[in-house]
Amino acid sequence: MTSEEEIIRRRLLIDGDGTGDSRVMTMFMKQFVKWCDSDEPLQESQNQCDRLQAHLASINNSAMKWKAIVEMNQLEVEQYDQLRKETCGAVENAKVSIDSAKQELEEAKRVRLNRMEYDALARLIKEHPPRSDTANKLAHLTQELHSLKNKRDQLEEKLSLRRKQLHVLVTALHQLQYTLSRDPQDVSTSSEEVIDLTGPQIIDLAVMDTT
Repeated sequence: MTSEEEIIRRRLLIDGDGTGDSRVMTMFMKQFVKWCDSDEPLQESQNQCDRLQAHLASINNSAMKWKAIVEMNQLEVEQYDQLRKETCGAVENAKVSIDSAKQELEEAKRVRLNRMEYDALARLIKEHPPRSDTANKLAHLTQELHSLKNKRDQLEEKLSLRRKQLHVLVTALHQLQYTLSRDPQDVSTSSEEVIDLTGPQIIDLAVMDTT
């Protein structure tokens, strides 16, 4: 800040709002001192005294005006301070409300996510049969499997029996063919031969005469 700006600032502080109050007071004091030292006639002195009183009343009015302005400014400062406190309180309440709203929002998001997961799980459950139905189907299939195994065992037994019967039949046919193909003189000899049909026989069906 330059020296000129400092001088102007001091003058403004002394002079109030620029109406020359400081200069007026200085002039009043000079006139008052001059009136006190004057030897003017009584009437002229009285007139000067009246002018000084009027001047003093004007200064007093100005002082009262400035006092009122100061009080008004002080009241405004207090009001602004109260407004500042109320604003700070409102800001704090707003912060609390915002924090509460954020928590409610997070809770709502969590509930919504849980509902979406529940709906997806419910749809997945609907797409699959209940466990009881699955267990019943499994039991039914197991029973059918046992039944099929029993039928298979029975068929294998029947097939084994048919194989044995076929084996005996083929052996008998082979023996009969062999007997018929031999010399009649050897029939008596062949009749005495005993063929064991109960034991395993190796039969070549390709050499049998099917004519």
